[in-house]
Amino acid sequence: MNPSMPHHLSEPHRNEDRMRRIPSPILWILLVGAMALLAACGNQSETANADDTGAPADTEAAIQAAVQATLTAVAGDSQTSRDPEAPTPAATPTPAPSNQQASAIQLPPPIPGWEELAKPGAERGDPDAPVLLVEYSDFQCPWCGRFFTQVMPQLEPLIESGQLRFVYKHFPILGDASFTTAVAAECALAQGDFWSLHDWLFQNQGQWKGKSNVQELVLNAAQELGYDREAMEACMADGEALQAVNADLQESRRYGFRGTPSFILNGRLIPGFLPAERFLAFVEVFKAEALGQPLPEGYALAPTPPPLDLDFGPEEFAVDGDPDAPVVIVEFSDYQCPFCNRFFQETKPQLDEQYIATGKVRFVYKDFPIDSIHAQARDAAQAAECAGAQGAYWAMHDRLFAGLQEWENNAAALDVFRGYAAELGLDTEAFNQCLDRQTYADEVQEDVEEGQRAGVSGTPTFFINGRKLVGAQPFSAFAQIIEDELNK
Repeated sequence: MNPSMPHHLSEPHRNEDRMRRIPSPILWILLVGAMALLAACGNQSETANADDTGAPADTEAAIQAAVQATLTAVAGDSQTSRDPEAPTPAATPTPAPSNQQASAIQLPPPIPGWEELAKPGAERGDPDAPVLLVEYSDFQCPWCGRFFTQVMPQLEPLIESGQLRFVYKHFPILGDASFTTAVAAECALAQGDFWSLHDWLFQNQGQWKGKSNVQELVLNAAQELGYDREAMEACMADGEALQAVNADLQESRRYGFRGTPSFILNGRLIPGFLPAERFLAFVEVFKAEALGQPLPEGYALAPTPPPLDLDFGPEEFAVDGDPDAPVVIVEFSDYQCPFCNRFFQETKPQLDEQYIATGKVRFVYKDFPIDSIHAQARDAAQAAECAGAQGAYWAMHDRLFAGLQEWENNAAALDVFRGYAAELGLDTEAFNQCLDRQTYADEVQEDVEEGQRAGVSGTPTFFINGRKLVGAQPFSAFAQIIEDELNK
């Protein structure tokens, strides 16, 4: 990433349900590494530029700049339903020449875990089809409607012949009616027929979109389609269907999507509508790749970047696992970063159980507090080190993440940390002295500078035997690299 490049993005607004509305780019971005950064907290201290309105530099805009600087493959002019307040994205760059094929569109490796993007009941086609298309969509979105009417009929023969598997997921960003219809579709799924109501919603957008009684109109239609209306009403009221919709929404945000429709096609990200001929061409490309056949003319696989040759300094306390483990994971993290917390909650326990406890992985934690947006993160890092001096580094590490809501943006955060020390049975006098004197301030700053030298620009960032992985990636992304390293 070039830290001198200006980048900015306005803070997303919230709708009445306090769900984020996400602005939308027009580029079809295939660079996996840059897109993965969207699941990370950004280091604004390195990119302190501002736009001409005075808005501060933002992580997502920094990522857009990185994409603009390093993009190797695009297939231009995708269309999305977007937030009208979103800034205009950079101009579409041209494909970079490939050593394998001049001016070929280079296809990077697919995002990790894409094969697991299933949704039972909301998918069609052979589970073993060589190509998987996942759509993130909003029933109100006009471009989603166009995909349904113009592209899906062209894809139907591929679905029926076992070449393509299609999965629908919710990405409701255009208001209350988006959530209402998404929840209704989930309730239709609960009755064993997702697709009848899905099709009706797109075929009849003009009958319900913009109306004040959307739920009543949808329930009437569901009843005519043969759904149990009473069960549908109960389902829409109990909250479980809304949780399923929110799960899809959070998944779409994890991949950095900002508008509808957005797609994942055999692990490649497509944020926007593309015409049928473009989709059909890419299906053929990825089918050839999946079947081990030569790629069609004009496409080439981008070379896999080699592991970085890094020599990180030792950690006195923040290390776990067998010193002789064949795989070492180094995490650069910020205790106040929500994506770091997601890694701690969802992925780290699986790494602990399957790889660290079994002696296959040694795990090292490095502090990378982003002071410009996380005012208490550096103090939290020092609190963990002070606990480490009493043999309780990981206990404090876990307590800080578990109690994030208690101390983030809290002017009395130091008092909260002192309370944690007492709770963990530490010598509170020694802990308080350590914290007050900032005994480990230099240690934390050394970690930050070490991360900067390694090219860390957001948290969490991981190095797995030198192989860089950015963002709150699922466990499968780590397992894939770890197993590859173990098999060397």
